[in-house]
Amino acid sequence: MVAGGYSFGEDQRRESERLAAVERAFDAPSRAALCEAGVRGGWRCWEVGAGHGSIANWLGEVVGGHGRVLATDLDDRWFAGAGAANVTFMSHDLTRDAIPSEEFDLVHARFVLEHLADPEAAVCRLAGGVRPGGVLVLEDSAGLEFEVDPATDLFDRLAPRWERAGLSVGWSAAYGRALLGQMGAAGLIDRRGLEYRRTASGGAAWEHVASGLERLRPELLATGASETEVAEAIACLRDPGKQISGPPVLIASGRRDPRS
Repeated sequence: MVAGGYSFGEDQRRESERLAAVERAFDAPSRAALCEAGVRGGWRCWEVGAGHGSIANWLGEVVGGHGRVLATDLDDRWFAGAGAANVTFMSHDLTRDAIPSEEFDLVHARFVLEHLADPEAAVCRLAGGVRPGGVLVLEDSAGLEFEVDPATDLFDRLAPRWERAGLSVGWSAAYGRALLGQMGAAGLIDRRGLEYRRTASGGAAWEHVASGLERLRPELLATGASETEVAEAIACLRDPGKQISGPPVLIASGRRDPRS
């Protein structure tokens, strides 16, 4: 995450809990996307915005003793520690610090760029860390569409205000829609994307969304949302009697031209 641009990190306990919920919800599709990108033994990987470190440590297992994983974040306040000797952590601000001098076979960032003031510049910087022939995999939110059974229009009514509230604190809930175009502008080839939506009963599967709504409560109220609407949305997300299809996430990948 990035200094001055990360919207959810002020309360360390709540943010740690939210990051754990994100890992539970998204590690499986992230791992599948990284396997599809070809990660294997001996690869050098850069995990950007490492959070608790679940993906970095999983990558360490995949690349093995002949590979290496660099995990970076603003600082180590949430990083749970390296699970193996081939995983190292470095404090790093993607918007300001020089990219690591080593060129990587794989660079991965999940829910990082949507918090940045200039994500297109960050895509270019990340692409610059990829070796010729290597791959960049990025994951970001691509909207705030929800479907709920039993049906409710609560999220349809709340979504425009939710998006404005996010933008007011530097979070773009629909940024993922721009990923493939910006990866092309960065010179990457073989670009492809997968948009997916998680479907699960209300409860733990949606705690990362509920906690994000709670964090944005003051900004939501400032956009005209009511206390009742916000409370009802959070209660819906935590209600095991609801079946919820959540907002889309775009996983995009692109390869650096081997001739570059």
